[in-house]
Amino acid sequence: MAPILVRCRVYGIIALASSTQRYNFSEFSTPISLTVKDVQTFLLSTNAPEHAATFQEIDKLRTALQTRMRQINVRSPAIDGKSTNPFVLTAYAELFNIQDLKKVDDIVAAAKVFSSIETAAGRVVEDVIPPFFGWEQVDSPGHTLLSEIDCARVVGDAVELVALKSGPMCINDSMVSQIANAVSSHWRDWAAHWNVSSVRYIVGMNYSTAKNSNKKDWHIVRLVEESVSSNGGKILNSCMRLDGNRPMASSFFEAQQNDKLLRVETLQGSELWAHIAETQDAFLKICWAMAKCLNTVSVPADSNFTIGEMREIMQFSEQLNTPDISDGEKQWLVLLARHFVDELCMH
Repeated sequence: MAPILVRCRVYGIIALASSTQRYNFSEFSTPISLTVKDVQTFLLSTNAPEHAATFQEIDKLRTALQTRMRQINVRSPAIDGKSTNPFVLTAYAELFNIQDLKKVDDIVAAAKVFSSIETAAGRVVEDVIPPFFGWEQVDSPGHTLLSEIDCARVVGDAVELVALKSGPMCINDSMVSQIANAVSSHWRDWAAHWNVSSVRYIVGMNYSTAKNSNKKDWHIVRLVEESVSSNGGKILNSCMRLDGNRPMASSFFEAQQNDKLLRVETLQGSELWAHIAETQDAFLKICWAMAKCLNTVSVPADSNFTIGEMREIMQFSEQLNTPDISDGEKQWLVLLARHFVDELCMH
């Protein structure tokens, strides 16, 4: 059966895309691991005299995060036909033998409050973390020149621009088109706005890894490359190369048009924050600052957990030989850090 061709309009040009087109992401990234040695070395440094200045700064990050998080407006969930689903309630109650409405109240409250603060928590990240590491926060109304940029910094004759997205599955198809259209339409204007000749645009995930991405972030990169190329740009490094008949995906492309240079890429989690903060352990510093916001209490390692990874997190925490750090802080740090890596290595 011949492939079906889908006609779609992108950036004012007509593009033909095969509905059967698939991309090979096997070389898109390498798995990110976190070892006991990594975390133990980090934790030991928190009390080392030679690192005192660094962790005084991290305590300032903790204060800034805590202050900003306390500004989140948490609304109580309602049973009003829009915020709960009667079919889901029934299925959950049947599966977990829920018999009384008090348990329903506890479950719905936890689930709905957790869900409701996701957008607000993303805003906390934008407001606090990049500025803490010296980036300019960019706050612009929607559908304007700078609306697809959250933070920026100028390095020499280049401006680095980042769009922060809350997680690995948050970008949908309409967002792909919107962001790609903005980059391809405005990148030369951005160069003029910051008076530079080179633009580096990063689609960044606040947490997770490239492996866990739904790859919509990469499709932004791909669409911008196609648009720049079709409008006269010279592609210096492509985000795709052919392996037989199947394109292999790369996380970035670079192009030149007239006297301007453009690089568009995607970075996730630990790699994003390593770039923002210019230090490889930036994500651990951020996780430590968040853990220090909390009044942590440890739980026994043999507790009965519902989430499978919790037992692994507990076992990992138990291997950390850091007597000056409480068990509760270690457990929370590893829980938070687990969101930035593909695997925990017990050796």
